[in-house]
Amino acid sequence: MEYELDNMIGVDRLGLYFEAHVADIDGECFNYSVYFENGITDEKFEETNKAIAEFMKPYNDEDTYLGYIDVTKEDDKVSIYLDLGNVDPDYEDTAIHGILEALNNVSGIKSVIINE
Repeated sequence: MEYELDNMIGVDRLGLYFEAHVADIDGECFNYSVYFENGITDEKFEETNKAIAEFMKPYNDEDTYLGYIDVTKEDDKVSIYLDLGNVDPDYEDTAIHGILEALNNVSGIKSVIINE
């Protein structure tokens, strides 16, 4: 499958260790499906949740809103929901790319598909 949106969103230029693609655009909402090489465990969920929280902390400390973010564990993946409503346009790419870059610090990710 060819992912033409990867270039438009800039995912193909991030230098991630795992495969990442943008499958669709859904307005200002992004749903990251995070798949692990050996399946999802509680430990991998916690590691993912911590990586996202650490990414957000400096922005929260500076009162820079990067959107509503929710991290949940599903049957076979971690799902990260990002809603960019009311985000300053200068920070939209920061949020979209920052989540992927934060995930680059989590070991064992096989792939991430945005808006699968």
